[in-house]
Amino acid sequence: AVLAALSGALAALVEDYGMILLLGCAFISLDLVTGLAKAKISGTVSSAVGRKGFWRKAALLAALAFGICMDKLMGVVIPGFASPVGRLLGLYIAVNEAISICENLDACGVRLPKILSSALESAGCKLNAGK
Repeated sequence: AVLAALSGALAALVEDYGMILLLGCAFISLDLVTGLAKAKISGTVSSAVGRKGFWRKAALLAALAFGICMDKLMGVVIPGFASPVGRLLGLYIAVNEAISICENLDACGVRLPKILSSALESAGCKLNAGK
């Protein structure tokens, strides 16, 4: 019964948020891979840093799940209300991870078009303006 409930909940989330979840996981995975490549190339591989990064990524996914749950809750409390929390957190995560991926690739010697890194940095600054 518990497995059926979890499967139903996952199916409901994927229906509305499948692409956000997929892209969030993809960006996080790419950041982990490029971060590891950067550490290997620079000779700074550290288990402690790797564990810290892993748990930070787990917290990002938890934040995204929280945002999606908040959207669902707001839809129940205020029928017809389309809460943007999950989508905003998904965008925030994607932009920050993309910036980190570009930084990691640059440290690995991969040159990306300047317009890409500038656009991501600008978006990141705008997203972080409220901090």
